[in-house]
Amino acid sequence: MSNGDAMIRLEHLTKRFPGQRENAVDDLSLEIHDGEIVILVGPSGCGKTTTLRLINRLIEPTSGRIYLEGEDVTSVNPDRLRRRMGYVIQAIGLFPHLTIADNIATVPKMLRWDRKRISNRVHELIEMVGMDPTVYAKRYPKELSGGQRQRIGVARAMAADPPVILMDEPFSAIDPINRGRLQNEFLQLQTTIRKTIVFVTHDIDEAIKMGDRIAILDQGSTIAQYDDPETILTAPASQFVEDFIGAGASLKRLNLTRVGDVELIEWPVAAVSTDRTAIRDALLRSEKGSVLLLDGERRPVRWVNAMDLEHTDTPVPELGLAATPAIEEQATLFDALNEMLNSLQGAAAVVDSEGVYRGVIDIELIASVIQSMRADARRRYRGEEGDAFIEEPVPATSDPMRRG
Repeated sequence: MSNGDAMIRLEHLTKRFPGQRENAVDDLSLEIHDGEIVILVGPSGCGKTTTLRLINRLIEPTSGRIYLEGEDVTSVNPDRLRRRMGYVIQAIGLFPHLTIADNIATVPKMLRWDRKRISNRVHELIEMVGMDPTVYAKRYPKELSGGQRQRIGVARAMAADPPVILMDEPFSAIDPINRGRLQNEFLQLQTTIRKTIVFVTHDIDEAIKMGDRIAILDQGSTIAQYDDPETILTAPASQFVEDFIGAGASLKRLNLTRVGDVELIEWPVAAVSTDRTAIRDALLRSEKGSVLLLDGERRPVRWVNAMDLEHTDTPVPELGLAATPAIEEQATLFDALNEMLNSLQGAAAVVDSEGVYRGVIDIELIASVIQSMRADARRRYRGEEGDAFIEEPVPATSDPMRRG
């Protein structure tokens, strides 16, 4: 790739803090392409957050050059530079005394946008991150949940439509359930906004899930490997990289595939308003042991099997098991497997971003994907043994309703 094609280019970037004998960032050169998510990941103290702050010159480099869209911005006015880069931090950093609308409008006001343009942009961004501006625009940060504040932090970073967004462990303070959902929502949003994103994390699983490319950093932000996630998992460049990835590389590769990328299982379905006879007929026509009931908007409601239908004193909408958790198409196969194991069911309903039913995924399907990955790795590396997560297909009932 030529220099002119890089959105961000770092050349021999170095930072040594006063009184320190070692460089915090040592001769770092890196190119980041337009529209991609690049993850900086590495052990604590390796300099990944320092590198992020050097990019927008919250910290000034000791030496080296920073280029943005081909322009040397090493010495330009730092405030002008930062207006071209959104910034999202772990603590979110919303101003507690300002409403959500005013928080998002901070940079547009600095740029002296007119009032109508600011109002339109604020409402557009609140909707873009999946919230209702008529409900949330006039609220204050303390009135939001942690996940909602994180969404508003992302919206504020995009307010002036910068080409670059810097994100410093943006989801680390969120509980695991909401963190996975926010990651998926952000990846879905990225398909629309197509920003160039530099993302710091300490979590290799998050890096694999979120990144188009990953820079694994050793001490001093020395690049141990800079590659796409697939290559890093299947061909680690050194023992350091292999140790950092850790055990379970085959399982980690499930973070490379979205649920929407695999062929989902066709499952017998019926409207929740359907009578028992029609549900039983659907069950008899199928090889599956249950029927998935959908509401009037085709959202999954209940799994119902033959034994459930014998409870004639129970209304149909209350039969069987709740069809939760439903899995969005944007989720990874790792997310799906984790949800199924946590719910003690062998399958889960898959929905689109609006919650509408798309199909079913089960453990047996995920096992077949792992087998395919392993076969592909053997072909690519001439029989070299990889991480042995699954040697034989995992026995699965393909039926979430077969209850012991």
